[in-house]
Amino acid sequence: SSILNNMSSSIQKAWSFTKELDKSLTDIRIVTGKSADEMERFARVANNAAQKLGKSTKDFTDASLIYYQQGLGDVESQQRAEITLKTANVTGQNTADVSEQLTAVWNGYKVAAEETEMYVDKLAAVAADTAADLEELSTGMSKVASAASIMGVDIDQLSATLATVISVTRQAPESVGTAFKTIYARMGDIQARIDTETSLDAYTQVMLDIGGIKVL
Repeated sequence: SSILNNMSSSIQKAWSFTKELDKSLTDIRIVTGKSADEMERFARVANNAAQKLGKSTKDFTDASLIYYQQGLGDVESQQRAEITLKTANVTGQNTADVSEQLTAVWNGYKVAAEETEMYVDKLAAVAADTAADLEELSTGMSKVASAASIMGVDIDQLSATLATVISVTRQAPESVGTAFKTIYARMGDIQARIDTETSLDAYTQVMLDIGGIKVL
């Protein structure tokens, strides 16, 4: 009875996983317009890549789907999917959350295809030397990357600032990222003379005091 129950449970799990994987592959086919033969080749690529990274094929296809939905081609979508799975292995998050976070960083800084992994490496390096881990940095940065880029704050400055504030305050990273997004938006208003009551010099000095950032 125990053996039969275990077999039944295993079969049920396998069927459920196959059904979910099939849906993920179908969604990619709908988005990309790939033929059945192309999808079969993609499934083999996804399976091989996922095995090398210690993830399931569905993890890879789910991550790829998000990048295909952004209009990226095969090479870049699969490259970003691999980086996403590597990052998820470090942070312990699911691939969907990691994809959203990394997309916000990459799009915020308009990162070229060949630099995508370098940007993640930069975050990982800061996380290794501070009390803020990679998940916290990527979460916080996903909230503020675009605003920071507009204000001339590069990835190194921003990651160092977020790591410092998160490490010291232990506030939720999304709250820290949102707070800095508001700060940069306010600076933008001052620069654009929408806010005429505050000087940019005064605001910049506060930023220098708390995070060592000078906005040009």
